[in-house]
Amino acid sequence: MIKFSLHCSQGHSFEAWFPDSAGFEDQRQRGLVTCPHCNDTVVEKTLMKPSVRGGRNRGQSVPPPQQAQPTASAGTAGPRVKQALQTSSAPNNWSPEQVAAARQFFHSMRATVEKTHEDVGDKFADEARAIHEGEKPDRGIRGKASKEQVDALLDDGIEVLPLPDIKLDG
Repeated sequence: MIKFSLHCSQGHSFEAWFPDSAGFEDQRQRGLVTCPHCNDTVVEKTLMKPSVRGGRNRGQSVPPPQQAQPTASAGTAGPRVKQALQTSSAPNNWSPEQVAAARQFFHSMRATVEKTHEDVGDKFADEARAIHEGEKPDRGIRGKASKEQVDALLDDGIEVLPLPDIKLDG
């Protein structure tokens, strides 16, 4: 994973994590890299300062944030999905850069799902169950479900992932 310093055509600066430079270019060309401040898709890399550690921590790398699969379709739910649903805030020891990177990641994830998954609205729970049981074609869907509906889907082994509604102004 690599962190890029980016800016949009409106002049906003931000950072985001990508697997590599080619991954950034692929996502940018598909319109999946968006400014967390204004949702602009005209985004370019800027000069980055190197991440150099001195003193006792020299040579130790900082691990990138874990990435989740941006999906709201049928599958097998594991304990990590249930644990993620119970997490409500970032750890207190996150730096402002880590919070900004997480905000950008979730914003990008939501934008990707909105572009690539069918919106089934309030019928999400029924549609996800029908896909899981083979009654409907397998495809990515998104929509609305109550906490009770989400819990029932997860209990039945149907993987769903609530998408956070990221506020772009911080």
